[in-house]
Amino acid sequence: MKNISKSTGYLIVAAFWLSICLLWSTKTQAQITLCDSNMTYTTGSQYQLEIAFAVTGNSLPVMAPLYAITYGGQSTLGEDSCFGQPCNHIVYNYNMSTGMPYDTITTCLSYTLTDTLGYVDTMSCCFNQVWDGQAWLRMANMGTPTGIEELMKHEGMNNIIYDMLGREVINPIKGVMYIRNNKKFIVVR
Repeated sequence: MKNISKSTGYLIVAAFWLSICLLWSTKTQAQITLCDSNMTYTTGSQYQLEIAFAVTGNSLPVMAPLYAITYGGQSTLGEDSCFGQPCNHIVYNYNMSTGMPYDTITTCLSYTLTDTLGYVDTMSCCFNQVWDGQAWLRMANMGTPTGIEELMKHEGMNNIIYDMLGREVINPIKGVMYIRNNKKFIVVR
């Protein structure tokens, strides 16, 4: 193990705490949208529902809904103009091809975002809801699942390097975890 000078040690500790503070600040200042589950609510039955959008303020950036549209599959189930005011979006859920309501719907919203300096931007967001038999529940938006497919015992012993999402890596980067021959490793040199 190599000895380091006292000033280098202080620099390393300072860099460590700076990175911790930066990581913490990005977690606490997460972007809020009108599509977040704490900014809207849904009431009603599986056949007719109402999605309420508010206008924010106080300690939040000012966000005001402009236009809401809800889809079931490829069909439009409801659309409303909100004109920058609190809005109740009414949805009539009926699938013409089956004669039954959709059990999963997607609602998209356009809204304005006004920052503390008064700059206004138009934003959009979408969220999915599923009918659980009694109420509409938000689906977590986890993105597209990825993974490494099942390997047979004799497969995977070919020294090909994969990242943690199962993608082949040509030039591994120092300090990053990879998989090779069914074992995890970190490049240190």
